[in-house]
Amino acid sequence: MTWILLVVVLAPASLIWLGWNLTLDALWQPTDRVTVRRILLLGEVDCDDHVVDLGCGDGRIVVAAARDFGARSTGVEIDPLRVLWGRAWIFSAGLRTRARIVHGNMYTYALSDATVVILFLSATSNFRLQDRMRKELAPGSRVVSYYHPIWGWEPDLIGEAKDGYPIYVYRMGEAT
Repeated sequence: MTWILLVVVLAPASLIWLGWNLTLDALWQPTDRVTVRRILLLGEVDCDDHVVDLGCGDGRIVVAAARDFGARSTGVEIDPLRVLWGRAWIFSAGLRTRARIVHGNMYTYALSDATVVILFLSATSNFRLQDRMRKELAPGSRVVSYYHPIWGWEPDLIGEAKDGYPIYVYRMGEAT
């Protein structure tokens, strides 16, 4: 009886959740550990940085930035289930003083405190964010975009992920 109840409730709820996720601007694709490390290394992340991962998914970049690089890190995620997962991961890693996941919209989250912004989004999302990043990020801040470039911006560096896809690094300044 319990099994039938679980199937009747969880199956439709899972389908609704999956369908809702397909309507978002960027689909969740977990990034492997090697690529996470390369993203943070190319972004020159250190203990003086505040890393903001827009559309952070389960928070793996947020955790790595705090744990492995000593940075203060914030993830912004719209999916409440991934927010809970990421918060649990931060708690279990003992990183609550250096890392957090915010349930919110990446298009409205304030970026003025960020020194490094991480993007693994769609090309359209990158395009929608570029004016806000240009206005809100201080000169010298870095934007690291995995897979998709930012249209009209000239990268300072193009690295390569474990899977061979590009990692674009932009440094904010007068010309960006």
